[in-house]
Amino acid sequence: MPSFSLPRLDLKKILMLLGFLFLVIIIGFALYYLFFKPTIPQPAPGETEPGQVGGLPLAGERTGEVVGPEGQIVPGVGERVLTRKPPVIPGATTSEYAEGGITVVDDLDTSATPFMSLDSSGNGLLSYNSDSGQFYQIENNGNKTLLSERKFPNVENVTWGENTEQAIMEFPDGSNVLYNFRTQTQTTLPQNWTEFDFSSAENQIAFKDLDNNIDKRFIGIANADGSGQHYIEFLGNKENKVQINWSPSNQIIATYEKATSGDFSTLFFIGPNNENYRSLDVNGYGVQMQFNPDGNKLIYSAQNSLSENQPQLYVTDAAPDTIGYDHKKINLNTWADKCTFASAKTMYCAVPKSLPEGSGWFPELADDVADYIYKVDVDTGATSFIAEPEFAYSINQMEISQDGSNLFFTDRQTQTLHKIKLK
Repeated sequence: MPSFSLPRLDLKKILMLLGFLFLVIIIGFALYYLFFKPTIPQPAPGETEPGQVGGLPLAGERTGEVVGPEGQIVPGVGERVLTRKPPVIPGATTSEYAEGGITVVDDLDTSATPFMSLDSSGNGLLSYNSDSGQFYQIENNGNKTLLSERKFPNVENVTWGENTEQAIMEFPDGSNVLYNFRTQTQTTLPQNWTEFDFSSAENQIAFKDLDNNIDKRFIGIANADGSGQHYIEFLGNKENKVQINWSPSNQIIATYEKATSGDFSTLFFIGPNNENYRSLDVNGYGVQMQFNPDGNKLIYSAQNSLSENQPQLYVTDAAPDTIGYDHKKINLNTWADKCTFASAKTMYCAVPKSLPEGSGWFPELADDVADYIYKVDVDTGATSFIAEPEFAYSINQMEISQDGSNLFFTDRQTQTLHKIKLK
């Protein structure tokens, strides 16, 4: 029988083989961990895991009570559980009043409130609840009173006559309704009228008549109930360049914006008797504007390439004989419709914390951007930072109570209604 002997093992080769196997195991584990290991879902901020009960409401987190027509308390409509974005600096101290820092926010209505305005007292609100399709009066403590049992679903826009407690509702099918909440009466306005505004006495309205025939499109005025209509200025195909904006002095009812160069445009002012006043050279295009309460000042926002097409605020005289006088820049990048007047000389503005280039052309780019709140001296253009809301709100509408104690606002994302105490 032949004999044989086992080959002599080389220790060095054995160690190399073991090292290679160890390296293969390590690489395999790494590949599994990076690409194949299942992840365990983590709750997002403000959410609770399944089976958990959420914590107690945050400070100021409440839902207003609803008071029915006979004074009885009825359940709230369309109440939402809010998921709030945390403050920029977690754990930072908050102030009860707007004193230049992070400020407590009180909830007034957690149902969808896309449209609101001050009521005739100046210290409460009129609101449209899109969940219920009804209108309410809201006190500054959040209590709600139904203004009417009637329901108006799917309202697309509301123009308020706040002192007379009237509202013009525009609907997606083009129909228009004027409703008087004091008399509980309803008037149907012509379907081709749109973009309404009330006169200061709220007994007349201005509007665009967008007839199907482009040769019959005009700026018009009428009594609030639609009677006594007459036309002021031909629109033709320029309706997108015209804004209806009835000044508190009743001397101006609309403006027309005309581009004059790549970075500038001219604003023309139209009176109720077809007056054509002085024009205003505007620092940009895409103008949004508001008159101050006495009509002697105009604030507007516009953008151009010099501002990286971000909106920039300006203020100027607005009386017909002095339009364009004392024209100055306000050092805030925001839109005019994110501002509101507390008086003829004081204005508050919501200012996005950051704005991307081109946001003047595309305001929706800022829909998720939280706002700071600034106070503006209308005469000088000086600004002062007064509040950072304690949660990350992108403010849609603002109103200041007549007594100056509260700033009311709606959140663009949730359409919920809130307030900040000013004093």
